[in-house]
Amino acid sequence: MSACQPLHQSTFMQTLRDGGRDAISFGVAFIFLYLSIGMLGATQALSLSQVLATTLFIFSTPLQFLLIQNHSDGWLLIPIILALNARFVLLSATLVPHLKTTSTRQILASLILFTPSIFTACMTRFKQSASFPFAYLLGVGAPIFAVSIICTYIGFVAGAGLSSPVIAAAITMLLPLQFTALAGKHWPHYMEVSSYWLGFISAPLLVLLFKDYSLLITPFVIGGLIVMIENCCSRKGATSQ
Repeated sequence: MSACQPLHQSTFMQTLRDGGRDAISFGVAFIFLYLSIGMLGATQALSLSQVLATTLFIFSTPLQFLLIQNHSDGWLLIPIILALNARFVLLSATLVPHLKTTSTRQILASLILFTPSIFTACMTRFKQSASFPFAYLLGVGAPIFAVSIICTYIGFVAGAGLSSPVIAAAITMLLPLQFTALAGKHWPHYMEVSSYWLGFISAPLLVLLFKDYSLLITPFVIGGLIVMIENCCSRKGATSQ
């Protein structure tokens, strides 16, 4: 028993380190996103604690941008917050089969980490290895969450000093690269990869339709379309058999 315990701990720590390494590739874009959130909060006359609270308790870049830009709308934003945070239900439901040995308390404490990027990292890993899934979730998610908090602080304190064309260009270049990398992680699962290029193609049109709310509505539109296509393909396959 004593010989097994150090081996168990070693494997847990190794999985944790694996997650930390993967956090580097999955989390680069978060640096620039949360610098931007901090800078935006400073320009909107919000306090540092208010801007940091959006990262600490929401940790959803589209929703944070919306809240900071429209903070005067108050209660009108609650339905949008509830709709977007349905991601917790969907993402956690998908991860539950992999985390069934993890206590409810641990899962609830880690819900803030369930962003699309961290979710993608976890699903990619779990398709290859299902050992110590919660350790991997922490290994990927905790560093990204910590860096996002730090970058929110730096962006707010630096304020206009970071508002330069160089930062804007870096964000413009890195975000497509980030999502291209995420799409590659899903290969060869065609429907999941398709959701990314459908987003690239339809995003300009949806921006015209939904304006400032396109960041919130586009994922639901693309996700619903993918589900409909997948269901149609499944029914055709069942009919042909």
